[in-house]
Amino acid sequence: MPWHIEEGYESCSGYAVIKDSDGSVAGCHDTEDAAKKQMAALYASEPESRAAKYDHIDFKPPSGVRAEAQKGLDWRSEFGRGGTGVGIARARDLSNGTTISPETARRMKAFFDRHQSDKTGQGWSPGEKGFPSNGRIAHALWGGDAGYAWSRKLVKQMNAADERSHEMQVETRSLCVTDDESFPLLRIERRCCEHGEDGPKETWLVGYAARFGATSLKMDDFYERIDPGAFGIVTERRGRKSPIETRALFNHDPNHLLGRYPSTLRMKVDEQGLRYEIKMPETRRDLVESIERGDIRGSSFSFIIAPGGESWSVEEGRSIRTVKSVAALIDVGPVTFPAYPDASVAVARRSYDEFMKARSFKVSSTRQKKAEIEKFLRERGR
Repeated sequence: MPWHIEEGYESCSGYAVIKDSDGSVAGCHDTEDAAKKQMAALYASEPESRAAKYDHIDFKPPSGVRAEAQKGLDWRSEFGRGGTGVGIARARDLSNGTTISPETARRMKAFFDRHQSDKTGQGWSPGEKGFPSNGRIAHALWGGDAGYAWSRKLVKQMNAADERSHEMQVETRSLCVTDDESFPLLRIERRCCEHGEDGPKETWLVGYAARFGATSLKMDDFYERIDPGAFGIVTERRGRKSPIETRALFNHDPNHLLGRYPSTLRMKVDEQGLRYEIKMPETRRDLVESIERGDIRGSSFSFIIAPGGESWSVEEGRSIRTVKSVAALIDVGPVTFPAYPDASVAVARRSYDEFMKARSFKVSSTRQKKAEIEKFLRERGR
């Protein structure tokens, strides 16, 4: 995290909001609540990681866009019509070569998308009565055809970057295979269907994607556990911000789709962990047989952690990450090799690095204060 709060910091009488990167004090407050409010405001004003996410995209208007915007300004000055105040302001920025924001790029594309029908109006093309029409002038103010092509290119690049950013947030966890028969990760059940006892039985795969309280295998330099409240998106029936789009996949492979929530995939949270049930397709009898034989014994899930949905602690010399809230469950299902791929730990690794950085800063600050106190006492002969 970019900031943290410390009580009794050297230059503050109450609670200090401190920037992690350089140890500078962003503000001093009498109460912890006031400090938290400032830290929340700082996070809100932070221009997301989009600066880094889009830093490979050139948002400076190319020459064709600048020329068309200047033409629109000249027409507007000559004829006194066409466009709006927003369009005029946009043309000034574009004609001056001012780098635009990602939001402006999206607004440019949206403008052109909405006004394509203007091209069929009278006065759009040279030689027509009323040229340039109001629509043609407005079109030029936003950069003309060159601006439309450029904004489409920018939006395409940003969408691709957004997709990569989303993928970078996805984490994958697997439950370790054990010989504990009282807690099987996977089992096959054959249940009577809606036609009753005499009807054909349905095959269901029952498994656990996560187990509460159990500490994971060592992940890089830390360990992890899942809090019982982590899967609120499953247990909360009301107030859910968006529908659950979880899929049941074999080996996290979208080409091996087994089910979809809530029709052929069911999920519930019990005292053990996150339980799932998959109505197995008739075409996957091979997978059912492999699970029944014990060839496939692992279970796994992919998720995106919620903002602020984790905490860090040190227990018996070990760094522990506790997952407290999951924002999205991407998929659940059986896996052949239950392990932690390096890529799936990358998100937690970044969080761990921030935790250690903040922790080391706090330790160094404490040592510095201790040294200053000892120096003060020595100087006074104590």
